[in-house]
Amino acid sequence: MASVPSKKVPKTYSRQKRSLYDEEPPIKRRRVERAVDAAKADSPISHLTGTQEDDCKHPPVSSEPLTSSPKTSPAVWSDEAPRSSPPSSPVPTSSPPPLQRRRPVFSLFRKQAKKHSTSKQPLSERSDNDARSPPAALPVKTKPKHMVQMQLDLASESRKACKTCGMEYIPSNAEDAALHRKFHAMNVGGVDFTKATVDRLRNNQVWSGGDGSFIAAIGRKDALALRNKTSDVLKVVNTELGAVPISDEELWSQTRASGNVGKDSSRPTPVDRFKTYLYIRGHKCIGVCLAERIWEAYTVLAQDDASAQTRKLAMETKSSSISISTATTPALLGISRIWTSNQRRKQGIASRLLDCARSDFLYGWTVEKEQVAFSQPTESGGNLARKWFGREDGWHVYID
Repeated sequence: MASVPSKKVPKTYSRQKRSLYDEEPPIKRRRVERAVDAAKADSPISHLTGTQEDDCKHPPVSSEPLTSSPKTSPAVWSDEAPRSSPPSSPVPTSSPPPLQRRRPVFSLFRKQAKKHSTSKQPLSERSDNDARSPPAALPVKTKPKHMVQMQLDLASESRKACKTCGMEYIPSNAEDAALHRKFHAMNVGGVDFTKATVDRLRNNQVWSGGDGSFIAAIGRKDALALRNKTSDVLKVVNTELGAVPISDEELWSQTRASGNVGKDSSRPTPVDRFKTYLYIRGHKCIGVCLAERIWEAYTVLAQDDASAQTRKLAMETKSSSISISTATTPALLGISRIWTSNQRRKQGIASRLLDCARSDFLYGWTVEKEQVAFSQPTESGGNLARKWFGREDGWHVYID
């Protein structure tokens, strides 16, 4: 039995199919267009001669047999050329499964993404020809101040008169209230001194009494602490008497005598202008006398004398006017201020102060009463002068 000849199967050529797997992503390729131009610019072909360029442009025909596979594209690829010919249709791509990020156990320690700062450009030069107005400056926000109300102003400041000492003051004013406390204490019992101050004042005493009281004289050359204490007492005295305050520079200054000329100098010899006498009893100052060096004074005339040679001198508050002569008479000692505590009056304290000032003011010389003058006395001061001089008129006053 004859064998049947087998049919010859024709051999065909087909493109290789690429299997897709989810585990392996397809090979990514990217076309680099500009790389070709850069490669051409950097290739040594551009440096060849004209003949060589023609040879490069028209390469010789190869004698190799032709194949059905397409020629390799002249484009440059980022990866190697595929082993099989590329398909005519785009290869379907499959995306890999998304990767799950691990969440940190402690989210507090997770790093925060930094904010990318915008690129800053340098400022351009400003032109004087620019007509545009400059940008308005942003208002600077100032921190508000914490305000605290320290004092209430409920009504206008009203003055009040103390029934005990008679001083008028403003209670809402701290400075006025402090001055009233000093003045009130001075009128009631005198100005308080410490034991150390009293012991130092005792070294300057010019008179001593049987009850332990004494009078101390304070001058320009004494210690600063004693002078400051004397100035504080005089401030309260000026307030009660309504007198003009005296500064410390003037209080402890010197003056020149108009008639006292030194032997070796053509100018008058300077002398101390003021000296203060303090009446101390216990630890309190209950009397003050401020004596001043003067050169001339006016004589007080009787009230019924209406001659043309007289003049009227207006006295301080609570006093009437007195008549004085127009001509001056020589004088040496002036009583600028004299004061006694309100509860210590009518005890001879003021008269004792006047006697001490008359005997101590000029060293080694007791001033006569006819050469003592009062400085525009108040009503109570005029009564003291008449009592001390022992007559209604004929005593002296001076204008400071």
